Amino acid sequence: MIKLKKSTGEAHRITNDGGTVQIAKSGRSDIDAFTPGDFINSSIAICMGLTLDALIERDGLDIPGYTIEVDGTKDQEARPSRMEKFDVKVIFDAEVDEKLRNRLVKSAKRGCTMGNTIEHGVPINVTSE
Repeated sequence: MIKLKKSTGEAHRITNDGGTVQIAKSGRSDIDAFTPGDFINSSIAICMGLTLDALIERDGLDIPGYTIEVDGTKDQEARPSRMEKFDVKVIFDAEVDEKLRNRLVKSAKRGCTMGNTIEHGVPINVTSE
């Protein structure tokens, strides 16, 4: 579970079950922290990365690392407010032939729960106390 806590005059504090704390901000804030867009982009990157890790390990591939860049674009016209698209680029830290590279990227996309959730949509159930 993620818990967000906001108190007057303080940044938004996000805590997970392990106690890890992140600071969040709006896009207009000068606080050094992630915006909601940064968090969703990060979710896609780590989800695809974890899938790549499993594939690289399973297949015994000689790929020492990679970088995943995610650039989400907000739809400026849409109501309600939402993202328009996410552009993802995977850069391998090794020479990987095109066929293997395409297979890895396709499998990472297909295996990414966050990306699949965004592409197919799910209800968000909100309550209050």
